[in-house]
Amino acid sequence: MSFLINEVLVSNSGSTGRTLRCVKYATEYLRAHGNDCLHRDYTLLKLKNDHRRIIPAYSEEEISGIAQAADTDSTIGKRDLAIILVAYCTGLRGIDIIGIKLSDIDWHNHKVSVVQSKTHTPIVSELNGATLNALADYILDWRPKCDIPEVFVTVKAPYRRLSKGFGSMIDKYCEKAGVSKIAFRGFHSLRRSFETVMVSRGVPIETVSQMMGHKSIIEDKPYITHDTHQISFVAMDFSDVPITSGFYFGHTGHTESTGSLEGGAGA
Repeated sequence: MSFLINEVLVSNSGSTGRTLRCVKYATEYLRAHGNDCLHRDYTLLKLKNDHRRIIPAYSEEEISGIAQAADTDSTIGKRDLAIILVAYCTGLRGIDIIGIKLSDIDWHNHKVSVVQSKTHTPIVSELNGATLNALADYILDWRPKCDIPEVFVTVKAPYRRLSKGFGSMIDKYCEKAGVSKIAFRGFHSLRRSFETVMVSRGVPIETVSQMMGHKSIIEDKPYITHDTHQISFVAMDFSDVPITSGFYFGHTGHTESTGSLEGGAGA
């Protein structure tokens, strides 16, 4: 109990529920195997289960509008445009984009190498032409002259690397572009957009998972927004289901009991 209250709640409060469940399971296991002295009451520490939210990714049209909303006649606009394109092109987390150094960009091979802040593992991401151009434009002509090794720095002296996330930035450009504000959808949703687009274009989920820096494809579930076009491929028609009564009887285009819905899939 001391471990839960004094350590977990302080160091990693987001994992309190999972840790508590592990402790409860361990206690039950030990009691079931002869440790009758364990009679800990956990009822007062019953936590509300976390709800896994399905947060929609930005569509390609929305991302295009967000990028176009950046003011390309200002340092902030040039910097923010490069950040948005890097996020969408690579799927990198915001904190990893903040940490990108000038030396991390391989201009000849169109790649950027970073060590992920969350997993502490290295990852190499491809950069497309538009993203490379936005980076080069910002670095060569708009980035303040300073000795900061990171690519993205503040616009006012004393110059320093960015230290905050990009939540307010993405909200600003969404508002300017007329992109609807959806609860919990923020800058991190660009990472969801990257994976959703890759999967929708036929890239194997195993490959995309590696591109995201995930250790298991199980981690990819919250990042893939359902694609109605792909879902339609698994829809079934009524060709093998006799329709003899009910609402759809008489609306199938056939009077026979084996009739199928006109147009194929119906749901």
